[in-house]
Parts: sequence; C-alpha cells; structure tokens
Amino acid sequence: MAGNYDALVVGAGLWGATVARRLADAGQKVRVLESRPVIGGNCRCEIDPATGIEVHIYGSHIFHTNNTAVWAFLNRFMELNAYHHQVLAKHNGELYFLPLGLALVNRFYQKQLTPSELPAFIAAEAGHAEGEPRNFEEQAIRLIGRPLYEAFIREYTRKQWNRDPKELSAAIICRLPVRVNYDVGYFTARYQGIPAEGFNRLFERMLDHPNIHLELNTPFTLGEKNLPVYSSAPLDALFGYRLGPLTWRSLRFETVRQPVMDWQGTSVINYVDADVPWTRIHEYKHYHPEWQEAFAAKETIIAREYPADWHLGDEPYYPVATPETAALVERYRQLAKEYPNMVIGGRLGAYRYYDMDQSVAAALETADRALKENK
Repeated sequence: MAGNYDALVVGAGLWGATVARRLADAGQKVRVLESRPVIGGNCRCEIDPATGIEVHIYGSHIFHTNNTAVWAFLNRFMELNAYHHQVLAKHNGELYFLPLGLALVNRFYQKQLTPSELPAFIAAEAGHAEGEPRNFEEQAIRLIGRPLYEAFIREYTRKQWNRDPKELSAAIICRLPVRVNYDVGYFTARYQGIPAEGFNRLFERMLDHPNIHLELNTPFTLGEKNLPVYSSAPLDALFGYRLGPLTWRSLRFETVRQPVMDWQGTSVINYVDADVPWTRIHEYKHYHPEWQEAFAAKETIIAREYPADWHLGDEPYYPVATPETAALVERYRQLAKEYPNMVIGGRLGAYRYYDMDQSVAAALETADRALKENK
C-alpha cells in the first residue's frame, strides 16, 4: 500500500484536509484516513431536512482571519458569506454586547465614557500590580478590572473549564476582545464569514482531487515507516494513551426545535452567571441570512451548550492548559520523536487552542515545508 502513495494524512478535519490538498496540488498522491464515517472533523454540520438550517453539531464555527493567504486558499473552493459575528452576554437578567468596550462598560457602570476616557477608567478599576500575572484571574483583572471580571468572566470560566480561574493559564484570557469604541462585532478581522454552501460542501471540495484517496471509518495505527505521516489525531490517543490521557474539556449539546421563526434574535448568547448550567445558546439560522428559505422557516433550531468533563471515549474539544498538563504534553512530544516520518498538528494533535485560520495557516506551512524539503 505504501508504494502507491507519497503521503498519509490522518484525519479529514480542517488541518488534515488542508495538508492533503496542498500536497495533492503539488502532485503527491495522498491517502487520507478518517476514523469517523464523515469528513469535516469538529466543523461537521447537518442540514435539518424540515427547515434547511445548517446545524453546527459540534458548536458554532465562524471563520475570521487577517491572513490573506489563508482566506484565498479557502475561497478557491467556496466563497464565504458576509456574516460578521456578534455575541451577547446575559448577566442578572440583562443582555449586554459582549466585546468589552464602550457599549458594555457604559451600560454596566451607567456612565457616558468616551473613547479617550475608557482606558484610564479601566486602568483605575484594574488597579496596580507588580510582576507578571501568574494565572487567568490575575491577567483578567489587569485587563478589565475586578467588577467586570466577576460579572462577565469568572463564573463563565468556571463553567467552561470546571476549574478555579486561578488554576488556568494567563494566556487564555488574551483571546477576549477588548475595545475602546462602540464596535460590537465580536471579531475585528479583515475577513469573516461562513462557507456560503455550508461547511460540509467546503470539505468535500477540498478533498475532491484525483491525487487524494479518502478512506472513512478507518482508524490509524502507529507503525507506518515508509511514508511521511501527517496526523491531527488527539496527541494522547495517537499513542494509545501510553503515557496516560491528557486533560481535555468536552461539551454536550441539547438541541431543541422551537416553533417560532426567530427565538433569540442572534446566533449566540452567552450565559455568564453561575446559576445557569449552560454557557451559551446557539441559534444556527442566523449564520446564513442569505439562505432565504431556511432563514424564513416557521421553525428554528437552538442548542444549549453544556461544558463537560472528558472521559475516555468522549469527544475532546479543548486542551486544558495547566502546569500539570504541560509536562505530560512534553513527554508525548518526546515520544513522537521516535517516529521521524510523522508530523503532528491541528488543535487536538498539537494540543493548542487554535482558531480555524491558525489551523489552516499551520497546515499550509507544514505542507509547504515538506514539499520544499523533498525537492
């Protein structure tokens, strides 16, 4: 089998599909193994037959990037629509636009701060602290002050990670957008959108190449020595949990059909208070306002998202960045050096909290480096 191919890609999610296509476009024959019966990884969606709504079965995925090369690569296969993400947060029964900027701060504090006044106000709320922040909580308080942290971040984070924020890395909070204006768009990236014909069709087109041979329901087993292997499998699962399982966070979704045209008026509302067990509610039809028949359907589909502890057999969603996991991750990476023909990537393989554009960029870099080395 090895003699028929130039490369083996493990996983037909975003990272794996990108690597496979880049290699195939360069003339390599690529075998792609996917353990699931479908492609797309955790970007996989389902089209609801009754309404035509695209349901993101692993949670909402919105593409956003400033990387022109990544945007151009995806648009080769499908145009992305003009959807720009907005998120609301529900706190004490009130709704706020979540980007921490003038809209939220002025409403929360009942003030009329201007853009020039906001930084000094937040700095005063944050106070002064010596040294580098040691954890998530310290970093968050330095960024936005204790009142905003306790209202919008602390309990949501406890639910999301099932950990005291003091146990989490300070780097995690740096993903949170902070503004000094009234822009309530969640992302500020130049390019934003959802695949216009849906995520599934995007993956189908990425893998539709005569040099790509896709095998579904086909797990990968370590041992291939004759081919370059590109794996996006979870780092611990790839090695059969030989050194023990890593710490992951999982999710479960309670999907409900609602007999109204529009249930919450937006795609995502975060529930930041401790007395609500879910972290957010998704309403998927808002991602495709251009799908007029689906958007105007008399029913809508929502999903309540519940964070969950991960156990063997569950879907891993998020790597949990704690000092305890760092040592085990390093041991697995040292173990991977015993397989010099293998490159490991993607969110689950690299055990890193990648956004989608970062995953595509890393995959393109991986494939391009391999092609250059093989010249």
